[in-house]
Amino acid sequence: MFAPRDWPLLPVFVAVADVGSFTGAARNLGLAKSVVSQHVRTLEERCGVRLMERSTRRLHLTQVGEQVLDAAKEVLASVRSLEQVVEGHRNAPTGKLRVTLPFDPSLSAMVAPIAATLTRRHAALKIDLVFDDAVHDLVAEGFDVALRLGSIAESSLIVRRLASEPEIVVASPSVTDERGEARTPKELGGAPWVVHSGLPVRSSLSLRSPEGGKAQVSVTIAVSANNVVGLRDLLIAGAGFGLLPLHVVREDLAAGRLRHVCPAWSSRKLTLHALLPTRKAPPRVRLFLDGLAAAAKNLGFDPP
Repeated sequence: MFAPRDWPLLPVFVAVADVGSFTGAARNLGLAKSVVSQHVRTLEERCGVRLMERSTRRLHLTQVGEQVLDAAKEVLASVRSLEQVVEGHRNAPTGKLRVTLPFDPSLSAMVAPIAATLTRRHAALKIDLVFDDAVHDLVAEGFDVALRLGSIAESSLIVRRLASEPEIVVASPSVTDERGEARTPKELGGAPWVVHSGLPVRSSLSLRSPEGGKAQVSVTIAVSANNVVGLRDLLIAGAGFGLLPLHVVREDLAAGRLRHVCPAWSSRKLTLHALLPTRKAPPRVRLFLDGLAAAAKNLGFDPP
């Protein structure tokens, strides 16, 4: 009698019936012809009826064999459907995605649509975004991802580069009108600077010309702040000159609230990194990072 343990015989029987020969089925399945023939004989023994008529030229299904073939194909189709359900569940994002990222309005505007889209499409997914500039222990605090702009200190975390963009020197119109429109780094000598207090203190700033020339600008700190929101507001208010990522000030430049100083000179490029506690990222992390990389590209970021 046919039993569930005999199900592995079905795909062999279907393969033989489809091509009409043991040799062709063996070739398609990557099995020895003797193994294929034995599988069909075993299936006939389990069913207690003859399923195929053998001849020197071709195999022919008996009437019962035709019915068994139809039933076997239905069983195999059901198995494939089951596999798709399981695979879909395995690849579906579930659980809570915890992300820590800098308090950066432009980065927030990039991440927010991704989070909204993912949670709309996947009801089993929850997302927790923690905006601050602190360095977190991802494992101890249960974070899946940390997003960071700039250089990354050596650590045991897995680092994935998502995008890059330049840092540029900016100042308010009131500052540039008072000091004059600086076109070269030399004209920035003695200028007051607004700096990020959470980053290593810079006594000088290195700028590069399109021709490859380098210039060092002495940095005299007038005001510091611990996040880019405060830095941007201070610069718009006229507190001095500052170095900020292009995405942070793009709208302010277009609106005239800030001006690009020494536009022919550029600083280093900032890289947007994703830090992960493990290489085996779950689907929720992979989907989030893929969406973030695509969003960065659409917003004009450079490849990493």
